[in-house]
Amino acid sequence: MSDGASKYDLTAGKIMPGLLRLSLPTMGVQLIQMAYSFASMFWLGRLSSGAVAASGTVGILIWLSLTLQNYGRKGSEIGVSQCLGARNFPGARGYLQTSLSLALILGLICGGGFLVFAGPLIGFFGIIDPRVENDAVIYLRVIACSIPFAYVNDSVAAAFNASGNSAKPFCINLVCLFMNSVLDPILIFAAGMGVTGAAVSTVFCQILSCMVLLRALKNCRHEAFDGMKIWRLPRRAFVKSVFRWGTPGAAETFCFTFFVMIVSRLVAAFGSDAMAVQRIGNQVDQFSYLVSAGFAAALTAFIGQNFGAGQYERIWKGFVFGTLLMSVWGVAATLNLVFFNRFFFLLFVPGEPEVVSMGARYLRIFALCQFAACLEGVGQSVFRGYGRTLYPSLISIFTNGLRVLLAYLLSGGSLAQDGIWWAISISAFLRGGLMYAFSLPYIYKIKKRHKKQKAKQQK
Repeated sequence: MSDGASKYDLTAGKIMPGLLRLSLPTMGVQLIQMAYSFASMFWLGRLSSGAVAASGTVGILIWLSLTLQNYGRKGSEIGVSQCLGARNFPGARGYLQTSLSLALILGLICGGGFLVFAGPLIGFFGIIDPRVENDAVIYLRVIACSIPFAYVNDSVAAAFNASGNSAKPFCINLVCLFMNSVLDPILIFAAGMGVTGAAVSTVFCQILSCMVLLRALKNCRHEAFDGMKIWRLPRRAFVKSVFRWGTPGAAETFCFTFFVMIVSRLVAAFGSDAMAVQRIGNQVDQFSYLVSAGFAAALTAFIGQNFGAGQYERIWKGFVFGTLLMSVWGVAATLNLVFFNRFFFLLFVPGEPEVVSMGARYLRIFALCQFAACLEGVGQSVFRGYGRTLYPSLISIFTNGLRVLLAYLLSGGSLAQDGIWWAISISAFLRGGLMYAFSLPYIYKIKKRHKKQKAKQQK
């Protein structure tokens, strides 16, 4: 293997430093993606809570777009990592090329659908304020243009992570975040574009990120990717595996977003202030979740490579380290929401005390699920590293479906919108707890395989 490849080999060397080197940039990328929304929300909050509500409604539909985006990511994340672990470089190249082609095709389909059906999609939420509804429709139509680029970005970043080089997408995304932060106030206020300006800024930065990531991939020195042709038609031999890995996650994402849309209709009945609280609260709550998801992406690559190489002892040790690290992060996230809940809402909507008060209650309720939500990523990475994506999807669909039922029941009484916040927190706690608990039998099998390997070596 070339030096460029061995530098990022996850099947050898010290486990803790290797996982940290890989996971810190992937967590950083997740935080940067969240910071895109934070930057837009910060400036839109200076317009009105209605502007925040409009962008937040579109944000839910962007989650829906992750349904199809899931295929390109899983093809790169699982296929590339397992093939690299087995030193099957043609296979890794084939999975990446197929994933990129699928990402572009599916991104064009999704973006086109949002562009054409923006009105009916926004209408589903039953927004009371016509100005908020109109801003949301315009915002969605502009953002739709960025979706093909976002799909390709995600697939390329997943391939870099799978190869052990997570620093590259982190650096590129960091530069694009800076550009987005500069463009937002210029387009929203100086150019007088309002909500539309925030959407245009995001589209520009997604295009820029896509161009730079593809250039970086083209010049990558990893033996598996060196000199490969990026754009090729999807290859049938790889498409089957990509869809097998991606379909459970796609179903999970679709159901999750559909349930969120139903819950958001319940929230909309309480007015634009409640919608703004949900939007801002979701972003703050995502801080802990996205860090966990970033670590999970790194741990998936680590488990995938070592599974392909048959290094079972390393998988077990990586799982233990991941559990300890995410437990510490879960405690920190809980304390953050307990003691600084008002600060976050004062940051975004300082002139609206009712929204701040409602938001502080939201975050106190959400503090209760943070620990379990952080362990969720560790459990998911076990399933995904093995290529077993069905089980986490079933757990997610069940608990998110329960969220809708609880939200409907609890919001109808004296709790009002707080009942919805309780429903989301309870379901998130159950999802994380079940995900981690169901991953334990797989890790136990890993431990048994390690013992068998050791016994054979001793003989």
